[in-house]
Amino acid sequence: MPTSKIFETAENFFDELNKQLSRFELSTSLDELLTNYSAAIDKIILREEDANHCSYIGGEFKITCADEENYQCAYSLYFEDADETVHTLEAQTKLLEMKHLTKDFQQALKAAGTLKFELDEPSEEARKNFSASKQSQ
Repeated sequence: MPTSKIFETAENFFDELNKQLSRFELSTSLDELLTNYSAAIDKIILREEDANHCSYIGGEFKITCADEENYQCAYSLYFEDADETVHTLEAQTKLLEMKHLTKDFQQALKAAGTLKFELDEPSEEARKNFSASKQSQ
């Protein structure tokens, strides 16, 4: 599996995440963060399936409290190829500042240490949009 493209995609995802979060002023809730980036993760999943002829079989998104002022986001995505070999795609952000999160989100993250979320398959709508964008290229 060509890793350079995979890591380039992951880096682009987290660069975009950092840009988006830097625009918020103590207002990003947990729900907003998850909503904002689920579409980006769906695109990564769909690109990986298409480029490497594999199937997405599951994944996890984690938000981890690094210290009192910083946190990190990471994902692990699992794919199975035709030979039933499982491949993992992982990436994580640099440290992000908690000041961009709501107080409730900050408190929940600090109390839990790590918040984990299972990542479902991309929706049919996401798959249709991906196919349409691919055909227009």
